[in-house]
Formats: sequence, C-alpha cells, structure tokens
Amino acid sequence: MPVNAKRFSAFSQGVKKQEGLSLLEVVIAMAVVFLALLGFAGFSVVAHTGMSASEKMTRAVTLAQEKMEDVKREGVPIGLASPLSTTESYGSMAGALQHQRILTIIPHVPMAGLHTVTVKVQWDNGEHATSLKTYLTPE
Repeated sequence: MPVNAKRFSAFSQGVKKQEGLSLLEVVIAMAVVFLALLGFAGFSVVAHTGMSASEKMTRAVTLAQEKMEDVKREGVPIGLASPLSTTESYGSMAGALQHQRILTIIPHVPMAGLHTVTVKVQWDNGEHATSLKTYLTPE
C-alpha cells in the first residue's frame, strides 16, 4: 500500500472512533448555557428595578408640574400674610397612590409683593422626593 493510502486509512479510522460527544462534554456545555441564562436573568431584574424607579420619578415630576400649573392659573391668594401649606396624602391622587404632594406658598419672600411657591412630591414613604419652585405675584 502506498504511503499516502496508509495515512488516509489511519485518518479515517481515527474519525470513525469519534462518533459523538462524551457525557462530560455534554454536562460542561449545559453548565455554560445555564450560567449564561442565569446572567441574563440578573440583568432583567436590574433593568426592571431601574424602569420602576424612573417611572416613579417621572410621575412625581408630572404631579409637581400639574400642581404648579394649577397655582399659576388660579393665582396666589390676595392678602396672604403668613405661609400657606397644603398636603395631598399618599393614596389620595388617582394614578399616583405611592406619592404625596405638598404645596407651600411663602408670602413676600424674597421681596415684598413676590411669593415663593414650592411644590414637593415624595414617594416610597418619603424616601425619595423632587420639587419645583417659582415666584408669583398676587393678582
């Protein structure tokens, strides 16, 4: 038999001996896939938590802006001599059950005839908050 034929014969016999995967190879492949899926699941939880926090923040800013627009439209009470504060408690606002809104009007600050209007919105039992501030004159 020529030398090349012997090499081919030896090569083909080696290929015939490897007909499948060993149990160890299958277990290792499954472990790698499992670890990859576990990592993706962790990212999913983090993404969901972040989306929930940003949703609450967006809701809080919207609530503050709505109240500020109400005050601008209705105007500051004429003759207000002392600070005025109103609170809309948790659960009292439709669509924002986890939020609390506090309106504060301080007359003649920073100067006479100018009132400081602040709207503060809290959520998660006061753990987080945002606020808007403006200055208005009574009409």
